[in-house]
Amino acid sequence: MYERPRRARAIFVLLLLAAVTVITVDFRQRPDGPVDRLQRAASSVFGPLQRAVSAVVRPIGDTLGGIAETGSLRRRNRQLQAEVERLRAAERTNADLLGENQQLRGALAMARRCGCRTVGAQVVARSGSTFQWSVTIDAGTRQGITRDMAVINGDGLVGRVVRVGADYADVRLVSDPSSGIAAALAGSRSPGLLRGRGERDLDMELLHPDAPVRTGEPVITQGYPQGVFPPGLPVGVVTATPPARDLVRRLVVRPFADVDSLDVVAVVVAKPARPKAPPRAAEAAGRPAGTPSTTRAPAGGTP
Repeated sequence: MYERPRRARAIFVLLLLAAVTVITVDFRQRPDGPVDRLQRAASSVFGPLQRAVSAVVRPIGDTLGGIAETGSLRRRNRQLQAEVERLRAAERTNADLLGENQQLRGALAMARRCGCRTVGAQVVARSGSTFQWSVTIDAGTRQGITRDMAVINGDGLVGRVVRVGADYADVRLVSDPSSGIAAALAGSRSPGLLRGRGERDLDMELLHPDAPVRTGEPVITQGYPQGVFPPGLPVGVVTATPPARDLVRRLVVRPFADVDSLDVVAVVVAKPARPKAPPRAAEAAGRPAGTPSTTRAPAGGTP
């Protein structure tokens, strides 16, 4: 019963003594001793076998390691793709904001040019009808907008407000066939009437068919009392001057504002004040304005 443990202890003691003996001999031997020669012989015998086993086992280990890293690489790839999409979305947002900012700056510059007070708005919808050219903006009566107010952008006149709610308004564009704009040639100041054609260009009917006109001449709004549009707003440029027919001369005008790509506009809520009337002759002679007249009543009349 106790032979097996005793035998195991005896073998362990013998191996331990052998190991101590080999270490002692190896420590004390010379470089060319028997143990050193035995080590070199063992290396020459088992070295090729070890390299062969390593050549077989290393690819298997590399494959197993690559499989283990594949999941990590895929997760990292998904994270990088999500980061790229986020950066692209941020870039698009920044570009949109920059474009809106530039359009708003242009509209404000146009408002300063005509001396108008405006309210900025953004186009939120477009008419889907082929017979009506209009857009909807996100500003209404809460922002001081009413019907028949002019709408502009950085390029010029866009249209007029035709319907308004608390926080929205519908704008009829200059290209709408039912639109009508009192306009004039910027060079000769010859008046006319602009109408939409349901497409990009406008028609201008001159009131004086013999008025001088040239291709490339700007067209501006012509203000008048109780009119919708402030005077002097740029509308477009003459692109064609067909010959007169039936004593009516019509011009083709290309609007400055691209109504197909409107984004930010400004509504004219207050037009510039009209210049004061010239003083009367008596006031020009030195009598203060508003001083009662001292002329006498005709003879026989009531004083």
